[in-house]
Amino acid sequence: MIDYGHGDDVYKYQEVDFKANFSSNVWYNGAPEKLLTYLQEQLKSIENYPAPSAENLAQLIEKHHALSSHSTIVTNGATEAFYLIANAFHSSSVTICSPSFSEYEQACIANKLEIKFIKRKTLLDHQFDTQLAFICNPNNPDGFENTIEELDALTSKFPKTIFIIDEAYTEFTSSNISCISLLEKRNNIVLIKSLTKLFCIPGLRLGYILAVPELISKLLKHKMPWNINSIALSAGEFLFRHYNELTPNFDTCIKNTKKLKNAINELYGFKVHSANTSYFLIELIEPKASELKSYLIQEHQLLIRNASNFRTLNERYIRVASQTSEKNELLINALKQWKF
Repeated sequence: MIDYGHGDDVYKYQEVDFKANFSSNVWYNGAPEKLLTYLQEQLKSIENYPAPSAENLAQLIEKHHALSSHSTIVTNGATEAFYLIANAFHSSSVTICSPSFSEYEQACIANKLEIKFIKRKTLLDHQFDTQLAFICNPNNPDGFENTIEELDALTSKFPKTIFIIDEAYTEFTSSNISCISLLEKRNNIVLIKSLTKLFCIPGLRLGYILAVPELISKLLKHKMPWNINSIALSAGEFLFRHYNELTPNFDTCIKNTKKLKNAINELYGFKVHSANTSYFLIELIEPKASELKSYLIQEHQLLIRNASNFRTLNERYIRVASQTSEKNELLINALKQWKF
């Protein structure tokens, strides 16, 4: 069995009735009820083939972001986007920031790209000489982020490098850092967006690519038809027709996060790394991330993310995504009882 090393590995613990899941950095209040009701009415759609390239949904996305036609590819989650891009630039070169989402590296290995690794926080000081560069902004797992102005200057400085900016978590930060506005003037930017996290639909696998039409045309030559199933298409179309109504309000989440970080930081043996996101890294005084995870599962039915398998991290690191204030309190009390 392959261990993908991702968060939200609740499927491994079927016998555990979890009280809270802090390992998954998707929206914690579940999918919108109106969406779930709508999808129940769409089950008959599985009797027909979906649109080969999700044409209607792509048009809704372009309208939503005020982009020109042929600026979008709808993908089976953001992960398909990474593999599609790596495949389109097979055997070329890429720069990957670390620590960050492991699928950038896996996609590039699968497509034989020559990989250079740099520290995520040194991004603005690096001299790029690869054809591609993957940037997660805000970064997963540590929430580190760059401003629009910083990324504008970076992409302008290195026009021969195509910068793939993963914006899966731009809604999960108190900062305004989405680079959608840069697409109008930069032909070397590819944005990856995710509906999975924002609307809590990871089981549907739904994301999309935004770029200038020339890059979209190149990528489409490597995309298989019918990559999005009928139910996921229905979900995407419904979400973009009711986007403002269904988008979660993160104000309470951000407040809960600040309280959670402060409470954990006050405990012996735990150091919270600064971030503006609803998820964050915690450094342990001793390298016992796997032990702490097992303890929280067995003794408190709580799930966290062991972050030791992120490149450049180790057994001193865990990642936590803030939940409701009541669930956050469960974690705080459990950590108080943990004995190093």
